[in-house]
Amino acid sequence: MLLRILLFSAATASFAGVRLQMEITDLKTNKVIKQEMLLDNTRLRVNTDAGNSVLFLTDGGRNRMVMLDKSRNEYTEIDQQTMNQLGQQMQGAMAQMEAAMKNMPPEQRAMMEKMMKGKISGAAQAAPVAATVYTAKGSATVNGFACTKYDGERSGAKVSEVCAAPASAVKIDASDFQLFDKMREFTSGLQQAMKSLPIASNAPRFAERGFEGFPVQQIEFSNGQPVQRMDLKSLDQAALSDGDFSLGNAKKVELPQGRGR
Repeated sequence: MLLRILLFSAATASFAGVRLQMEITDLKTNKVIKQEMLLDNTRLRVNTDAGNSVLFLTDGGRNRMVMLDKSRNEYTEIDQQTMNQLGQQMQGAMAQMEAAMKNMPPEQRAMMEKMMKGKISGAAQAAPVAATVYTAKGSATVNGFACTKYDGERSGAKVSEVCAAPASAVKIDASDFQLFDKMREFTSGLQQAMKSLPIASNAPRFAERGFEGFPVQQIEFSNGQPVQRMDLKSLDQAALSDGDFSLGNAKKVELPQGRGR
């Protein structure tokens, strides 16, 4: 009997964590996407109402990102080596673009540079795109959470508004924030490569942090206009189990050219 109890406990082991409900609103169309985030100190899972999930897992000492397509019952996995390779490939593609443009007729080259806003030429050697600088703008209450308001600027242009609550207010342990740090480290190579791309100034800056606390609301701006808003609607402590992070019987699909593991 004791052995059965131990086996059952191991199979249904739960871990302290949090369950967050969020909404992403496209401010141009007012379309709303609902997301659920499950988080403990070694794992993160984001489920969308479209039926897809993204997981970042560090258990077993192996960092990896998993994309689950429930409609196809398939998933792909990217480990640290593959993530680094993606960054290197992106840098290589940029170098090839540079070389190809050198051989273009002057008129064609000028047209290409105009199309890409002049950011291709010399982009690989250009200085890194400026980081977002956040400035505190006082306190507020958003969706029932007391938070500190921040304005984010990049190269003098406003790109973000954030209201961030302290960890104690959103019941997130300091060790959970370490998981976000690991995720930023995991994607750092790819983020660095993206800074050399012509679209870098408009690329998502999810690897950046310049404010204290957890964002309970974040508004992204483009050309001075708000384009997207994220709202934290609710947050509850939860006893998360291995089943909450399970892929079920989904089939693994390798990335192109067998780069996945």
